[in-house]
Amino acid sequence: MRILQNFHLYQDNSARCWIFGKNQLEEVPVHTNFPELKESIDLSVVSHQCFGLTLAPGEVMIAVVRSLDPNMLDQMYQARTQKAVVEFIWIGGQFLGIPLNKDIYISNKQSAKSSETNFLWWGSNILWSLKNYEKCETGLVLWDVIAALQVLMKSAPAFLETLMHKWVSDLFSDDQQRVSIDNLCQCRKDMMSNVSSRKLHLLNIICRKVMLRDPAGENGNRTSTDLWSSLLLSSERELRERLVAFTFAAVLNRKSYFLKGTCAENMWFPVGVAQMRSWVSMNSGGVHNQLRSLSSTIKRLGSRINSVCEYSAKETCAYCSAPVHFESPDIALCGSVDPAIVPTERHKLSRCAASMRLCSVLEPTWYCVCCGGMVDKLVPETYFTMKTSPLLDAADPDDESSLYSAPAVPRCPFCGILLQRLMPEFLLSVSPV
Repeated sequence: MRILQNFHLYQDNSARCWIFGKNQLEEVPVHTNFPELKESIDLSVVSHQCFGLTLAPGEVMIAVVRSLDPNMLDQMYQARTQKAVVEFIWIGGQFLGIPLNKDIYISNKQSAKSSETNFLWWGSNILWSLKNYEKCETGLVLWDVIAALQVLMKSAPAFLETLMHKWVSDLFSDDQQRVSIDNLCQCRKDMMSNVSSRKLHLLNIICRKVMLRDPAGENGNRTSTDLWSSLLLSSERELRERLVAFTFAAVLNRKSYFLKGTCAENMWFPVGVAQMRSWVSMNSGGVHNQLRSLSSTIKRLGSRINSVCEYSAKETCAYCSAPVHFESPDIALCGSVDPAIVPTERHKLSRCAASMRLCSVLEPTWYCVCCGGMVDKLVPETYFTMKTSPLLDAADPDDESSLYSAPAVPRCPFCGILLQRLMPEFLLSVSPV
């Protein structure tokens, strides 16, 4: 049992933690110790002028809501609105109810023994949190874990690299075979096809927000950028193929329902099929054979395809009505192959990360704060819970009807996190860190 599930405030201005093990309840001292802090903070006095506290999603941080001293506020402006502040306190560097993982140990003669133990607790608790996020039932909200890893990137890059190599190896390992980081680099395509979409989403987030956050090495980190860039490209390529295969299978599923005279109104309506077929044709040499077969099957539907999906290969610029040709699944330039249009007059347009269609300039779109992708059309929730690639086995469309009847959710198809509406820059940040 995790200790932080039993964290309590008491009337004597004290905070205490309890853990249940071996048929008895034991009190465990709670303090914080993190590389970015000059000194440890004793949480036993955290409740002084405290309105409440809560755990961060990854359980490596506590958010404390404290009252403000009115004498410190500007009475003309602040006293009317600012009643309290939120303080984030690290608690991941101690025993939290899980075994210590010594596989991430790095000997450092300059560090004290207590400091090395503290790093091991941090690594063990972070690995526990990431492992817990592999379950699709757990919401993918790991900003506190990401914040901790970013601090380790600056203060202990060698430890962070060892920790992340351990995590990636475990991510693609099973009960029968242990995968090393070297084997993963050589056979990553086959390995990624056999893991869940949630694991790939986690890998993308860690790559973007931690390991590739400082590619120039300005903060003195020693991570191998080429390795993590290669993993990110392979993971995103795998997810893109899964998204295209998911969409193509939905088209064939709807066709099967129409042939049987069954109503398919409650099923997800595929969008951007023409653009996805263009992408498969452009990358025919590198995509899965089954994906090319699905694309050919879609083509044989002919004029009947408009009754089961949105199929429109012709797109025009919303600003100047110039034709827009498909050249990239992410961005587009109007009139890019028309010599009559001056290059400076071409408009740069965004494509929907979920459908590859041009994003609407009239309707509000969704935005991913991790990869920066724009999403105009949402994907069903079942896409995010796939245990392996849908291209590994050619399933019967009748057995997949429930996959496309699930409601669409505002999640990024490449990061798995909740999408957000674009907000003006002068408004408050949506990130708590």
